[in-house]
Amino acid sequence: MTLSTNSQLTSNLFGKGALALAAFAAVLLSVSNVARAVPVNGFYAEDGRCDAVPSQTLSHEIGDQSVFPIDESLQILVSQTPSVYACVGDDGVPNDFDVLIINTSSYSYTDLFLVMDTGITFGNADGNAIDVVNAPGVTADAMRIDGTVTITGINDNLLGESGTVDEILSPGEAWRFVVTNVIFPASYPPTLQFDSVGGFSGSSSGFPPSTASILANQLPIPEPSTALLFGVGLFGMALQRRRSA
Repeated sequence: MTLSTNSQLTSNLFGKGALALAAFAAVLLSVSNVARAVPVNGFYAEDGRCDAVPSQTLSHEIGDQSVFPIDESLQILVSQTPSVYACVGDDGVPNDFDVLIINTSSYSYTDLFLVMDTGITFGNADGNAIDVVNAPGVTADAMRIDGTVTITGINDNLLGESGTVDEILSPGEAWRFVVTNVIFPASYPPTLQFDSVGGFSGSSSGFPPSTASILANQLPIPEPSTALLFGVGLFGMALQRRRSA
């Protein structure tokens, strides 16, 4: 729908008065409540590897849009890039990955961590992640996906952000990061696959062929946007006044 069509629709809508305004607000409410993301109980534990990342809780898993709910969804492209490294050097094996993630949800995410499935290790891990409810005590290699904004260290694995460089993954934004020296057990597919919905670390073994997860904290948004509704209301009243003048 073009901008001019939107403007005409809005004008016609508010020409019908307060009842139409209420109906429009109800639509916004219903859209904002579609497909809630499912929380998880994650914890990152620092163990003194690449970067000194504070231990913290992580409330959401986000992953491939083919299997994840819409407000946990990412478009993910994985390719091998043996010439790019972070924290550690080349181990002589073609087991390094370039990962592009695009936020296809309507939420912003912060504190993003890459978490491997149990039994998979990688060179530029910062510490460990734990599913404190479904697999307490079972640790898995993890790293914070970051560059130099929040933590200055040697594991600057975030190679680029398409939006503001603030390490907040906003809706529609693309990030590119590198994972180095990954060692897979023989029984695992030798690539990074992010399709274990609600399962990570020791709790993701029931989601083959998943080998990795992305945990994060979801930033809240108004439900619906208070500012948007306020602006819509003012615009409607202005149109009403012009019609009655």
